[in-house]
Amino acid sequence: MKKSLMTIAIMAASVCMMASCGNKNANAAGEAGAEAAADENSPAMELLNSVPFTEEGLLSMIKTPEGEALTDDEFEALFLAYSKVPVNEKNMELESNFIADARNKIMKNHKRPASAGDICLKLLKNASPQVRGVAVQQFGGLFGMSAETVGNLTNALDGEKDPFVLKHAIRTLANELKRPGASNFVLGQIDNENKFVRQAVAFSVGNSWSKGVDGVKEAALKLFGDSDIDVRKAILGNVGKLADDSFVPELVKVLDDPEQSKVHGDAMRSLYSMWYDYPFHKNTSKAAFEATVNYLKKTPRTKDIPAWTAVGSLETRNDKEYDAWKAQATYFNEAEWVKLMSEIAADPNANWLGRTPAVKVIAKYGSKADLEKLKAKVEANSGDSNQKFVLEAIDKALK
Repeated sequence: MKKSLMTIAIMAASVCMMASCGNKNANAAGEAGAEAAADENSPAMELLNSVPFTEEGLLSMIKTPEGEALTDDEFEALFLAYSKVPVNEKNMELESNFIADARNKIMKNHKRPASAGDICLKLLKNASPQVRGVAVQQFGGLFGMSAETVGNLTNALDGEKDPFVLKHAIRTLANELKRPGASNFVLGQIDNENKFVRQAVAFSVGNSWSKGVDGVKEAALKLFGDSDIDVRKAILGNVGKLADDSFVPELVKVLDDPEQSKVHGDAMRSLYSMWYDYPFHKNTSKAAFEATVNYLKKTPRTKDIPAWTAVGSLETRNDKEYDAWKAQATYFNEAEWVKLMSEIAADPNANWLGRTPAVKVIAKYGSKADLEKLKAKVEANSGDSNQKFVLEAIDKALK
């Protein structure tokens, strides 16, 4: 279990692992955050422009001996390099580039300068949004940020309008909404015209770290009706992490609307989070469980309903935590779940991409007798156009 938690945390913080400015050097925020945009003729920019804009060029720019701390200009120049990389408007990310590889190689053999935090704060006022967007990512961390760092960061971001910077600032602050400065900043972007910014807000709102934060529930409900499907998918798929049963009726409204079938899988993911909660198995919710069952039982089934991604969620479980969870989740009956999965797996109208995962769930919670019974039923239906795929899945499970 500890390994799972650490893996998730490391994935969330991977962007900050190399050359991170962290928390140690975030003092003097008012002074650094108030500095004007960096001069194109600054020493750091002159250093950057003195070498070819290639990975080899950036490596050659560093004259500090290995094992020692970079100079302030060398460290800053590595970030100023991002000003030369375009932002892809289709995903609000930087175009593919070599700078991160060069930075990683350099920082592997060098220390950060003592003023690294102050430099990152200064870069948040740089004229280039690419530089600001990369600089803001340096304030994330594996174990969160101090209140002082959050305050320094949000103060430095006051008035920021660029969507690339805002997207990455919200991502950096995603786990910090319990701090007023962070929640005000993040929730304040809920009406941003850029969908990638609103999507970042949705991921931050639908986050277990945001439980109980004032304004989060209202923000989630508003995002449910966002005009962009990717924003809706983000909030519908993650709001279950808040473990708040009051969202169940809202999720059911989505699931009861066949016109919203493209987001049914996301809504179901949140319901599963509320009552099954893999891999932690800590949350329990009878209301969310019943809503899940009701959706999966709907007939006639079609290729869109139930969403095929919503069928096989119980195939994976954390066996170390499962028994303790099951003792609390008295609403869950393995035999009844196997019966429901068998109905879906045998239904020729259901999407075969959901029927085959149903077979795997039966194998996990049922018996060979359950699989043999299902096989006979599927074989008897000559009008099943996807019979082959389901039978292959059953035979594999029986081996």
